[in-house]
Amino acid sequence: MTTGSLLTKIVCQPSWSVSRIPSLTGKVAIVTGASAGLGKVTALELARKGAHVFLVGRSEAKTQAVLDDIKRETGSSKVELLLADFLDLPTVEAAADKFLARGLPLDILVNNAGIMHAPFELSKQGIESKFAVNHFATTVFTVRLLPAIKRAAVPRIVNLSSLTHEDVKKGGINYAKLNNEAKLNRFMRYSETKTVNIHFTRQLLEATGVKNALVNAVHPGVVKTELIRHHKEITGSAFGRMLINNFFIDAKKGALTQLFVAADPEIEAKQYRGRYFVPFGVLGEPTAVAKNEAHAAKTWEWTQEILQKHFRPDWSWAAAGL
Repeated sequence: MTTGSLLTKIVCQPSWSVSRIPSLTGKVAIVTGASAGLGKVTALELARKGAHVFLVGRSEAKTQAVLDDIKRETGSSKVELLLADFLDLPTVEAAADKFLARGLPLDILVNNAGIMHAPFELSKQGIESKFAVNHFATTVFTVRLLPAIKRAAVPRIVNLSSLTHEDVKKGGINYAKLNNEAKLNRFMRYSETKTVNIHFTRQLLEATGVKNALVNAVHPGVVKTELIRHHKEITGSAFGRMLINNFFIDAKKGALTQLFVAADPEIEAKQYRGRYFVPFGVLGEPTAVAKNEAHAAKTWEWTQEILQKHFRPDWSWAAAGL
């Protein structure tokens, strides 16, 4: 699907709706970045269908308010809070461990947490923030949860990527420039994280040993959420606000593709694994760089190196059971 045809599709009414989601009673789901935007909508709709949903957020007050709203709207009592700051990896592991202590299977994991074009800063462990949140924290969280994922009958993992991964050209990721503010602008950093999300999707599929896991990546669309707050050049002008109001979709539409991949029966029926979906629940085609096995393998190796350097010297895929 071309960018032009995708944008045309985005501004039209979606052909897929949450009414297609069957009952999720008995299923357990985790949604990261659930305190606002796409994560909030995703958690709400999964809970509405009967899933036992854990909301992962950084702010206890903000995430608790969302949790209370979901309980009030759905009538479900099976909605719980997991606190984690994705800019601080020990809190990410602690949240995963808190869930593991419950002994529950994990049927659905929606790795929704992310930041977009924020100014350059480093995480608590000294990793550039967009990579820290969008890739490294997501990696640590997912891998830590694998024992629960393996307990599920047909587990699903949904990784949020973006159409902007197309901005990364054939040379691939600038791994050495991770923490060099002068060498990579904030827009390209974000695009690289979205390519890495697809690499992680494909490599995780090969490494988990969960043969029935349905691991896929999605582009949610051009969505009007808190992620655009750093675009003052757009939000600060009348013309920019006009573009947002006319061409950006709201969070309810933006969440449709990840909900499709997380819960629609078609994903299991067609055994979709390692695929990339675009709005609204349409099978897309990632770039050559994103689906290149050599690039993905390099990302896998580099991820371990960075986590050993910035997080724990003993962190490894092997120690994590992969």
